[in-house]
Amino acid sequence: MKTEKGMNKSKAGVWPEGIRCAVMFSFDVDGETLWTSRNPENWRRPGNLAQGAYGPRVGVPKILDVLDRHQVKSSFFIPGWIIEKYPHMAKDIQSRGHEIGYHGYLHEFDINAGYEKEKEIMDHTLEVFHRILKTRPVGYRSPLYEVTESTLQIMDEYQFSYSSMMMDDDFPHFWQRENKIIKIVELPTQWMWEDASFFFFTLSEPVRRGISSCKQVFDIWIEEFDEIYKHGAFLNLIFHPQVIGRFSRVKLIDDLLSYMENKKGTWIARGEDIARFWLEEYATKDVHGADSTKRG
Repeated sequence: MKTEKGMNKSKAGVWPEGIRCAVMFSFDVDGETLWTSRNPENWRRPGNLAQGAYGPRVGVPKILDVLDRHQVKSSFFIPGWIIEKYPHMAKDIQSRGHEIGYHGYLHEFDINAGYEKEKEIMDHTLEVFHRILKTRPVGYRSPLYEVTESTLQIMDEYQFSYSSMMMDDDFPHFWQRENKIIKIVELPTQWMWEDASFFFFTLSEPVRRGISSCKQVFDIWIEEFDEIYKHGAFLNLIFHPQVIGRFSRVKLIDDLLSYMENKKGTWIARGEDIARFWLEEYATKDVHGADSTKRG
C-alpha cells in the first residue's frame, strides 16, 4: 500500500491555467463521536458530549455563514451517526453546495478491525447517506487518519474518487494497490494544518492541552500558505466545528479566506473538485507525459 511519487512538481504549473496553488478548507463534523471514539467512558460524561454537540448545533451554522459571505464551497466529513442525529444540519450543508464526505459511522479508528468489519461500517454509513442525503460520498477521510490495507481495498471497491488523510506530499497524487496505480487521488494534509493541534483542550484521558491565540495560529498558517503559494503546491486545512466554531476562531477562518482570496491565482475548492481535476489531467500521465499505469 503506497502512493505514487516521482513527479518533479515544484513550480511545474500542475494546476489549471491561471491557478497558482490549490487550497482546501475542510471540516470534520465529529460532534460527540470525537469524544466517544477517544474514550468510550465519555458516553457517560455529559460535559464532554456537550462539547462535541457544540459543533453541529452552534459551530456549523456560523461556519456556513462565513463561507457564504466569501462564496466559497468546502468539504465536510461527517460520521454517519452525526448525520442521523443532526439531519437538518447535514441537509443545510448539502443545500448550500458543499460536499459531504465519508468519515466512518462512529468515528471509529481500530487498525485491527479487518476487512469485514471495515466493510460493515462502510455499508452501514452509505445507507445513512442514501436514506438522509440521497447521495453517495466520493471523498474518504478515515477517523484519526488511520489507514490499513483493508481501507485501500474498500476505497477501491466502492470507487471513491479521493481520500484525504495522508501526510506524505505537498501535492495530490495517486494511490497504488498491488503495485498498480489506482484512480483514487490522495489530497494530503499535515498536523500543522489542523485546528486541534493548537486549540483542542481536555483534561479527560487522553489529555490534550492546546490553547493558542488566534493571532499566533493565523501567522503559522499564513506562513505555510505563502510558501505553498510560492511553490505552486497544495494546502489542506482541517477544522473541527466544535473547536473552531467559537466566535474568535470563526473570525480566524474569515481572515484566512480574505488573505488568500487577495492572492491572485489561489484556487479555494472542494475536495471533489480538486480530485476531479487531478483525475482528468493526470490519471494516465504525470506532468512530463509519462504513462502512470506503467510506473511503480
